[in-house]
Amino acid sequence: MRKYQVKLKLLASRCLLAVMTLVYASGCQMSPCNLSTTISSPITPCCAQFPSAFAPLTLEERQQEWAKELMIAETFAREFDLYRAITGYKRAIILLSEANESRAQQSYYSMIFCYYLGKKYVEAIAAFESSPLTKAGPNFPAYSQLLLMMYDCYFQAKNFERAADILQKIQKFSPETASELEIYEEIVQCRPQEAEIKMAEHLNGCEMQADLGAYFAYKKSPSKARFLNAILPGAGYYYVGQPRSALTSFIINSLFILASYECFKHGYPAAGLITASLETGWYFGGINGAGLEAQEFNNRLYEGVATKVLKKNYCFPFLMFETSF
Repeated sequence: MRKYQVKLKLLASRCLLAVMTLVYASGCQMSPCNLSTTISSPITPCCAQFPSAFAPLTLEERQQEWAKELMIAETFAREFDLYRAITGYKRAIILLSEANESRAQQSYYSMIFCYYLGKKYVEAIAAFESSPLTKAGPNFPAYSQLLLMMYDCYFQAKNFERAADILQKIQKFSPETASELEIYEEIVQCRPQEAEIKMAEHLNGCEMQADLGAYFAYKKSPSKARFLNAILPGAGYYYVGQPRSALTSFIINSLFILASYECFKHGYPAAGLITASLETGWYFGGINGAGLEAQEFNNRLYEGVATKVLKKNYCFPFLMFETSF
């Protein structure tokens, strides 16, 4: 019996050594820190206070049925009642004659604008592609804003090819705007290194790089968090700024290790193996959890820093708008 216990202890110690070796090797491996976050454009009802890009309705036009529908729709739109506004613009389009091209374009534009404000990007694209605005040129009163809006719609819908086509058109009449949109594109797609390169070409590039530098200065390494937690359970959580989780992890792992040791020491190898197996689960779970917490820390840090950079420098397409319905 004594010989059996010695062999069992030897086997347990070898298994523990193998586990430690595996954890050490996996913890030392460098792993990429892939960001996974969503940066939303700050769309607010304040845009309703912007001046209209279109000429006011004349007294003669106000007598027409389509004009009444258009005025009702604009009232709803400025109150940010987008659903009713879209219905009103559709009714105006139905009543408009083919001869009144300019007012038809205005109604289509305002309807698409409502879809955009509601973040219904697919619907906005569908409305645009079925409208006469596909042939609109620089003579259209809201041409520059239409390009900005449709660029963002295609970009948000992940139709990057069409977004790139529109970006080329924007580049022709406003290289500075195109530069800001390129920075917006890189940041939203979680490519901070590429964004820094684009910022170097911008007038406020140094300031933008300094703000984005906060992410590089404070981000955590998931591989380092896993490695620290492998060396000392809880250390990885403490590294990512979670002292309570660190203390909990340390206490639980310590109790399981102590229980396993006492079982083996007092001749209860079966109970020792059970508690050791439970400890293995907590141990590996803690290592993986520390890495995930480091990744989540980086996601939230990047989201805050990126949003600040884009807002401060008006790189969100919505913040470049100057006109309304």
